[in-house]
Amino acid sequence: MRASRQFPRRDARLRGTRALRAVLQGYTLKQWGRPAEALDASVCRRIPWRSDVDERYFHDEFQALPRDGYHRLFENLYAASGADLRLETDYRDILPHVHCQHLVYTGPIDEYFGHCHGPLPYRSVRLQLEEYSAADRPDGLLQPALQVNYPGSEPFTRTVELKHITGQSSPFSNLVREFSEEHVNGRNDPYYPIPGPESQALIEQYCTLAEREAGVTFIGRLAQFRYLNMDQVVGAALHTAEKLKLKQGPVFSGSLPARSAQAVA
Repeated sequence: MRASRQFPRRDARLRGTRALRAVLQGYTLKQWGRPAEALDASVCRRIPWRSDVDERYFHDEFQALPRDGYHRLFENLYAASGADLRLETDYRDILPHVHCQHLVYTGPIDEYFGHCHGPLPYRSVRLQLEEYSAADRPDGLLQPALQVNYPGSEPFTRTVELKHITGQSSPFSNLVREFSEEHVNGRNDPYYPIPGPESQALIEQYCTLAEREAGVTFIGRLAQFRYLNMDQVVGAALHTAEKLKLKQGPVFSGSLPARSAQAVA
């Protein structure tokens, strides 16, 4: 991981000072709660910048969403897996009852080790769902695109209009307004690892512990403390699953204690 001071220098070199000030500096401060100088250059490298006529954010040739939505996708995955899903449950409470050859952990890496070296910094997101009348709009839409980012003084970072995806015909439309905020353990959920000097030394210590942890695979944004896109996480998960199957065969055996009303939503 390079020194965080390289973010503004690298970005100004690639995009120009005017673009950096007009678009990235304000949005970065709202999204991360820190100036660009406090972040690693890897944050900058995630931002696409091009001069062609492709208005899509990502460069991928094929881009799509699940036909029936992500909720149905995960319902189908869960049904096919035969897994025992526990909600509102601390995994440490049931870990003594689980007998497995290998554990796949996707939660915060510092939480797994009991924050023994101190907590890692994360950003969280507060989502505010709003409903508006769109009867006076010719296309029935409130904004020109699915997602609109706000780099100015607004307290929110972006708005997402779901109707651009669903395509239903209705005189109303919903907006999801996103407010970025600092993660506080027990108050909100961690969404984004914050790469920078404040986390560099800590994550190196936790990675050393993870390498010594036999029978456990740490994968995903929180467990690897990396700002990964969804396609990267899915690809890594599939690759890891294939490696585990070849190495160990079925990776789970045993049973869990009886479900309780509190543990299952």
